[in-house]
Amino acid sequence: MNRRKFVNRGLLAGASLSLGSGPLPARQTARGRIIDAHCHAGRGLNYGKDNPPSDPWTTYNDPQWTLQRMEEAGIDQTVIFPINNTTYRQANEEIAGYVRRWPTKFLGFAKHDAKTEAGQIRDLLRHEVRDLGLRGLKLHGVPSPEMVEAAAELGIPILYHPPTVAASLDVVRSHPNVPFVLAHLGSFASQRWREHVAAVAAARQIPNLYLDTSAVVFVPYLEQAARELPAEKLVFGSDGPLVDARVELYKVRLLKLPPEKEALVLGGNIRRLLGL
Repeated sequence: MNRRKFVNRGLLAGASLSLGSGPLPARQTARGRIIDAHCHAGRGLNYGKDNPPSDPWTTYNDPQWTLQRMEEAGIDQTVIFPINNTTYRQANEEIAGYVRRWPTKFLGFAKHDAKTEAGQIRDLLRHEVRDLGLRGLKLHGVPSPEMVEAAAELGIPILYHPPTVAASLDVVRSHPNVPFVLAHLGSFASQRWREHVAAVAAARQIPNLYLDTSAVVFVPYLEQAARELPAEKLVFGSDGPLVDARVELYKVRLLKLPPEKEALVLGGNIRRLLGL
């Protein structure tokens, strides 16, 4: 099953849950700010192209939809970055514009492509972090040396989605001062569940590797991560707006972590990694 069919099926299933429009029930916890560390926004490479219909992660993700979901779920802030483009200079400027418009709601990450933007990424990231105020780097694939060197220089984390967990571990180990956050517990929508196992094992061994909780369908592996790793190793994310932030937050609640550990996963850890 490809990603689009998987997402569409998930949307239909989500609609059948009748979640309603009200906020999730409050809990008595050591609640800090809840931050969704994985969300897309803005215009993609197929923006405005309706014939034939394009994949939604290449068209447009409206940040106001994310704001609505945040309100319903009780999420205080969300990390946003571009959806799919060929190159990302303009898309990153768009993200910075959303952060300026809603400064208390959004934190921005740049996104870059190691192949199409090779040789430019270091200078682009310097501008995007120092001038535009973006706070991290998101990418699909294994971070290139250029990306990692720029992240080390700028003191920013890298949130990444590699083809396999193993493909990226040499890079992570060779740059111990850069925080790496592995998306989806290693596998989007649990399409390859063994990658979840590999991700937990790698995070247990490598001090600067963290796991985000977004779009994990096979919840037992999320439970395994919470059971076997220190709470400091997990970062709450949704992969919104196509993946519902309300559902993803509820999954973390269902882990029934002690209040102080839940507070770390839901916001404390990403705040620490961003120096907030």
